[in-house]
Amino acid sequence: MMNLNYTAFFLISFIPLIIAAIWYNPKSPIVKWAGIEGLSGLKWWQVLLAFGLSFTLVYGYINLVIHQVGFYELFFTDIMLGKVESQQVVDEFLAKYRHKHRHFGHGVFHGVINAFVFGIPFVGFHAFVEKKPMRYVWAHLGYWLVTSILISAFISEFV
Repeated sequence: MMNLNYTAFFLISFIPLIIAAIWYNPKSPIVKWAGIEGLSGLKWWQVLLAFGLSFTLVYGYINLVIHQVGFYELFFTDIMLGKVESQQVVDEFLAKYRHKHRHFGHGVFHGVINAFVFGIPFVGFHAFVEKKPMRYVWAHLGYWLVTSILISAFISEFV
């Protein structure tokens, strides 16, 4: 059985909000350099929505960062149907490889990959459609890189 640390998962969900508050602060040099609007005057429901999106992002990253989750998911349906041999395969695998690649550095590696795989297409497409300058892309990609690295590293180490 996969035992995840749900408290850490919940706390890691605050990382994108904290980084955004720093990165997109109206007084931030990044905001001034890129010519983007900073975050100011958010309403309570906007913060709640942002946290919900953060929570969803972190949940998705768990599947990308923790390789053992993917292995467990292969047998999940059989385990839920009560097939003992599937549970035995998973238990043997996890007994041997439960902690493989579960460290901060491996999370950083996946954070960089995830930032470029997801950050560049989304930010780049938005900038292309809106005809934004390249520094707009760099400013937002920097946010995604920092956020993605921290999320992935903390997931790998603590979840």
